[in-house]
Amino acid sequence: MLPHSRTRHVVAGFLLFMLLSACARSPATPGHATLATSVWQPEGETRGVIIALHSFGDYRAAFDHLGPWFAERGFAIHAMDQRGFGSDPRAGYWPGDEALLEDLRDTLITVSDQYDAPLYLLGESMGGGVIMRVLADDPELPVAGAILAAPSVRAGLRTRYLWNGALAVGATVTPGYTFTLNRDPQDPRYTPHSAARLAEDPLVLRQVRMDTYRDLIRFTDRASDQAASIRHPVLLLYGGNDDLIPAISIARLREQLAPQLTYRFYPEAPHLLLQGAHWGHYAADILLWLDETLQAGQTGAHAQQ
Repeated sequence: MLPHSRTRHVVAGFLLFMLLSACARSPATPGHATLATSVWQPEGETRGVIIALHSFGDYRAAFDHLGPWFAERGFAIHAMDQRGFGSDPRAGYWPGDEALLEDLRDTLITVSDQYDAPLYLLGESMGGGVIMRVLADDPELPVAGAILAAPSVRAGLRTRYLWNGALAVGATVTPGYTFTLNRDPQDPRYTPHSAARLAEDPLVLRQVRMDTYRDLIRFTDRASDQAASIRHPVLLLYGGNDDLIPAISIARLREQLAPQLTYRFYPEAPHLLLQGAHWGHYAADILLWLDETLQAGQTGAHAQQ
């Protein structure tokens, strides 16, 4: 998702330049993708497995600090470049909703076959939206729980469909019109490494096409609409300095997930809180929830015996 102020800027820019023709490559073609993946393995017993999905525009390097941290505590981490991002040759083009969902389903089944341990899903922003939609579509998947860090949701916005209409027109007339996401390489909200990476890493998407942004918004709407169908245990993390995901949308999501939800709010946290300056605090809360979920699963298994 993009900041609300930037969204207004994008729409205004479109209205000003909608008659300009945009230079663009051919759209990405659908089909199975080989997704680059980083894996961190525990040295001892594997207590659990986590498949980690990055935010819009980012890639698997978003978990370069979390991967080793969780591996040291007994959790294997698999972080992949989602299709259309990172090292994918089609980076910059929306790959299609079903392609994103199918990639996670395939990865989930493949990874679960490699371990005799509970499997969890961890998603940041758009990655959280992908997880929500997959779990809503298929409640029987072998997933012990999901961790959603400021997931991409839009429920409760009064101007939601007005902006959708403006973006739809813009993406139809000038689909290749692009705008730039500029980030501060010394942004104090994030760790020095994460701030520099988000601002300067060439694999982080900064030139965003109008049609790609339109499709991201549509995807986010669908994630919001399907949330109530999720039946898996969920840990939801959200920050008070999140300038992308509206608080009203998180409030609606909490209502939809209430029966199986654990919620953590951090007043100081930015949108990409897993890369924030205090990421260790948030990671510790995730670990605590994982421990509690694992314990509950073991207790339930003993009760059934």
